[in-house]
Amino acid sequence: MSDTELLQTLLQRIEALEAREQALTAASNAYQAIITTLLGNMDKTARDKVISMIDQAHEIAYVRAAQRCNEPQKRKIKQADDVAQRMFMVAQGRAPESR
Repeated sequence: MSDTELLQTLLQRIEALEAREQALTAASNAYQAIITTLLGNMDKTARDKVISMIDQAHEIAYVRAAQRCNEPQKRKIKQADDVAQRMFMVAQGRAPESR
């Protein structure tokens, strides 16, 4: 392959990755909106129970990743927990929804 062909192939791959990133971002935003709305419409007792169970699941997963010294997994769990906490706060009416 010539340099021009390699460059063209690389640019096509970059475009494909950027499109995939946009699709994943859109899907993530949609799921966050759905989950936030569902939680926001639940009665307080049920919502608090769901939030508590999710918090416990994150804690268990984090501890297991830490025990295995799996730093990438710990980071992923921490990021997921940060997103979940923002959704919980919005659902509870304690934070403005940001996009």
